Amino acid sequence: MTGRFLPWTAGTAAWNMAVDEALLTTYLRGTAPVTLRFYGWDPPALSLGYLQRPLSAARQARCRQAGVEWVRRPTGGRAVFHQYELTYALVAGEQDGFTGSVLADYHRIALGLQRGFALLGLPVEMAAGQRRGKAMLPEACFAAPSWYELTYQGKKLVGSAQLRRGKALLQHGSILLAYDPWFWWEVWAEEPGTAAVDKAALSGKVIGLEEALGMVPDRMAVIAALRQGLSEVLGISWEEGFLTAEERRLATQLQREKYANPAWNNRRGRSARPVMEATPSCKEEARG
Repeated sequence: MTGRFLPWTAGTAAWNMAVDEALLTTYLRGTAPVTLRFYGWDPPALSLGYLQRPLSAARQARCRQAGVEWVRRPTGGRAVFHQYELTYALVAGEQDGFTGSVLADYHRIALGLQRGFALLGLPVEMAAGQRRGKAMLPEACFAAPSWYELTYQGKKLVGSAQLRRGKALLQHGSILLAYDPWFWWEVWAEEPGTAAVDKAALSGKVIGLEEALGMVPDRMAVIAALRQGLSEVLGISWEEGFLTAEERRLATQLQREKYANPAWNNRRGRSARPVMEATPSCKEEARG
């Protein structure tokens, strides 16, 4: 089987989410193949899960002051801060062998990522699922690993979320190149009605590739290894391609009308149009 691989790019929060949804839409239309891409966030950004409550006015003000964008993802789960990382996105469906449950498809993709890290010389583990403690910043996705997420020496390295529409899925996730807690300490901050930030507990449960490998990782080498790992496990030969004109038009529309729109970013997901989405890391299913 042949799939499309999109070269690494860095984009704004709204553009990144718009492209991911555009890829899923064109796949469902039958005008795009199974697609894998890796991307970065410029400027740094916070992404909220589809069902999370909006940012408070105080947090929005602190984000603006720190130069951090924020966006609501189309997928479930909890807050992720994107800065020193790679984000991956995979769009596929039943015709590509993704015929299982959410957890079964997570497992297949996790095996591919695990194989990729092995090619880098990093023996990552697959988590068996954990509950978050109340004092461990439950609004943050990296507070604890869950089913089929990848860890190294017990610390979470990758956090993922999945959206399913019809017979297709979009799974995207954050792969930490380095872990820097400044956002959670200085910008997120404790607010009334939220759990206190346990700094030591959170730092002890998160790891970046720089710490795991003992050196600054080369971004393109990491991408190449993960691409190869996913190819071997999923049985997909990746050929480099680019966004089509249809996908660019759709992404531009989604960016303008949805992901850069306060009406989307400042409301709970239950008011959005019906989808089914899930993430084993922060178990939430959204039915509009």
